[in-house]
Amino acid sequence: MRLKTLTLIAALGFSGALATNHAFAAPIPVFETDFDGALPTEFTPGTALLTGVQGYAGLGPAGNQFGGNFLRSATGNTVNLHLDNLPAHDTITLEFLFAAIDSLDGTGTFPAGDYFRIVFDGTILFSESFANALPSQIQSYVPPPGVELARHVDLGFQGPGGYYTDSAYNLGADPRFLNFAHTGSSVNIDFFIFGEGNQSLDDESWAMDNLRVSVTTSAVPAPAAAWLFGSGLLGLVGVARREV
Repeated sequence: MRLKTLTLIAALGFSGALATNHAFAAPIPVFETDFDGALPTEFTPGTALLTGVQGYAGLGPAGNQFGGNFLRSATGNTVNLHLDNLPAHDTITLEFLFAAIDSLDGTGTFPAGDYFRIVFDGTILFSESFANALPSQIQSYVPPPGVELARHVDLGFQGPGGYYTDSAYNLGADPRFLNFAHTGSSVNIDFFIFGEGNQSLDDESWAMDNLRVSVTTSAVPAPAAAWLFGSGLLGLVGVARREV
């Protein structure tokens, strides 16, 4: 085997090991709730209420289904989640089930539309409209595969006159919520709908269930492993020189 070929193989193995060592470690959960007990103190709910999920019960993948209570908020109200003392991390992930309830009006000029927005530390992560009227309204949100759980179904929160229905989504399966850059020791998350002003729970609302926040850090290459690969590389070079 020629020196250049042997050296190249060893170098590729070394760089591959370093790349592997830079892979992300397992996610570290920093907050989770199913809303079936008292509302966690990390929330500032505004007018949001813990409410029975009614017809949403059982929707969702195994181990992550609507059940018991969820946190239901009127449009025009902001729900805030604030977390402190996060471990060192490079990315953060948000997972939850989302209920679009009653007369959410989607995108349009009249009504003006209802957009669900999530803001992380002042930066907009998500801003999409949701529509529950069939078939006259449209929504901007196009769910990726596995996200939509129900659409235009009466799930127990029928709006005025029965014209509107309900919808359900597993937003934790939407890639935009997974492993986005974040390094701060605290995080401030706002959830709200805007566009129609302040509405009552009897008119239109949204809810969340099974909310989980986790962080991830990239692994640092182990110095010992790097030294061993370096030593191996030098040894292979020496062998190759003797064979030339």
